[in-house]
Amino acid sequence: MSRDSPYLWFPAYVAAAFETDFSRLYGRIDEALKAIDKRLDGPTKIDDAEFADIQYALRALQMLSTDEQSKA
Repeated sequence: MSRDSPYLWFPAYVAAAFETDFSRLYGRIDEALKAIDKRLDGPTKIDDAEFADIQYALRALQMLSTDEQSKA
C-alpha cells in the first residue's frame, strides 16, 4: 500500500496510522473506519487490489485499537 494511494478512504487511514497523540488516536481510528465503511457501502465496484488494501487497513486499525486499549 503506497502513501500516495488514490483511494478516498486512505488519507483517514494514514492519519490514524501515523497519529502520535494517543488522546486523538481513537478519533482518528473512528474516522478511518467510517471512511472505509462509506467506501464499502458505496455504489462503485471495488477491485481486488483495493479490497486487499481495505483488509490490510482494517487489520492495522484493529491492532492500533487493541494496542491503545492495552495501554489504558
